[in-house]
Amino acid sequence: MSQDRHSRAPHPKSATQHPHSRASHGNTHGHAAEHGPAAPKKKRLWQQFIGWSRTIHIYLTMLGLLAMLLFGATGYTINHEDWFRATHPVVSEYQMDLPRNLLAKGDRLAVVERLRGSIRITGAVTSYDDFEDEVSIAFKEPGQIWEIRVNKASGKVDVHHETFNFAALINNLHRGRYAGESWRWVIDVSALLIVLACVTGFFLWLALPRRRRAGIAFLAAGTLITLGVIYLFVPGSDWGLEPAPTPKAAVSTGN
Repeated sequence: MSQDRHSRAPHPKSATQHPHSRASHGNTHGHAAEHGPAAPKKKRLWQQFIGWSRTIHIYLTMLGLLAMLLFGATGYTINHEDWFRATHPVVSEYQMDLPRNLLAKGDRLAVVERLRGSIRITGAVTSYDDFEDEVSIAFKEPGQIWEIRVNKASGKVDVHHETFNFAALINNLHRGRYAGESWRWVIDVSALLIVLACVTGFFLWLALPRRRRAGIAFLAAGTLITLGVIYLFVPGSDWGLEPAPTPKAAVSTGN
């Protein structure tokens, strides 16, 4: 029994073995209590930010998917318009009559609406010029152009109509040409969506530590290639210019 008591009694050294270690252990806990909550809070805020970035990236991309595909594809078709015959419209020309009394009234809106109904014009008026002997009106939309000349004396109408193919239509939508004010808003919103998709995609990449090296390499390569092409090859060579032919020297013949 006495042996058991002796074995259970604490060793005198064990109670006082490392006084400094206790102090240092207490200091460690003190530092953790002081700095510990800040790190988890930053990590939590970063995770929340990445979560929001992922949500924004996914749903804004889905919202603007068609517009981004349109502007991406037309970047190629605009660069190669000749390949897609986007500059070769189908042209038709014909004549019709307009009542002379309608022209005499000078009611421009009535003239325009009469032409719209008679020719089935869907474009917007881009010019209306009232000359002394004729009226010249232009209607335009992304895929069609109407140029109309009305003789005031006879009421004869000369119609010039150009119809462009699908490539030309989407190219003009890309440029915002003849598409109206509402489509300009679509272009602005689409540009904002593309920028947001790029920014949120960048932060999503930062959240993947294993892919940072490869991402940095591709980012640096893309940046250097783009800036290098701009610096070395823009604006390019002059078009269609050739040096003047060198005049032939006169040949003298002796007698």
